[in-house]
Amino acid sequence: MQSQDPWENGPPLLLPSLHLFIPPLRLVSAAMWQVVQRRDVHDYGMLEEFVTTVTEIVPELLSCSQRAQLVLGLRARLVLELCRIEQTLDLQNIQQHLDRIRSLTSTGEAESGDAEVELSESNFVELVESLLKDPSERENFYQDVFPVEFGPKYDTAIQMLMLEFLSRLEKLLPIPDLEQTASLLNAVPSALEKCVQFVPDPKQLRTLLQYHRKLGHLDSIRTPSSFGDCILSSLSLPPYVRVVAAPDVDSDTQSESMNLEGMEARELMENRTKEIDVLVPADKVNITGSQMSLDHYQ
Repeated sequence: MQSQDPWENGPPLLLPSLHLFIPPLRLVSAAMWQVVQRRDVHDYGMLEEFVTTVTEIVPELLSCSQRAQLVLGLRARLVLELCRIEQTLDLQNIQQHLDRIRSLTSTGEAESGDAEVELSESNFVELVESLLKDPSERENFYQDVFPVEFGPKYDTAIQMLMLEFLSRLEKLLPIPDLEQTASLLNAVPSALEKCVQFVPDPKQLRTLLQYHRKLGHLDSIRTPSSFGDCILSSLSLPPYVRVVAAPDVDSDTQSESMNLEGMEARELMENRTKEIDVLVPADKVNITGSQMSLDHYQ
């Protein structure tokens, strides 16, 4: 029996909640992956532009052949979808897409010297132009040729190339952990201040936390139950406890104190102890050198 995806349980999270815990670029990548899985061909132009932009900056994400097949494949599939129905033909729009295909091959897609890329581009443009001129040829093409050449096999190839691209992009941009993120913010004080002032929408935050709580990802608390008890101890001091710290001494006095020996040092310490007014029994106060600590008062 196939296990159910825990993320599919319960009502879906809205975009504001997703923004609280998923990095923006991962949301974009996931949306693009959904586009190719659902074969939302009308969005393929947006995918092609994103792939082209990213691979121009980081060419090693895909090989030259993979990049050419993906960007040309996405744009060509969109053009064929626009040519399918005569009643909705927009010749100007289609021509803009054909110009885009020409620009892709002339600005780098065939930079490896692969003549096959240029030939594919040229033949495809001629095919589209002939489909636009001859309605009968267009009808025969979509009935006999399209299902074979641009059917499931073509769609699967697009999906595999897109998955490879998105997977490698994710490896290029790993999500930093808490300490790494804190270090990045520490380097930019203005960003740190803005993040501190950011207050999530309480409703969206509640929805997000309740959703994840039901998934059961949080394990039991492993830290000792006494962890952090010193805070409550400090807050539990009786109101009549008053500690007046000794005034700061300058460096000359500190140096003089360090040079005193025997009785002189003890006499100086006793005199300074008199300046400290502690309204608790003497056995509850530890004094070492010039530092004073107050034991927990029971």
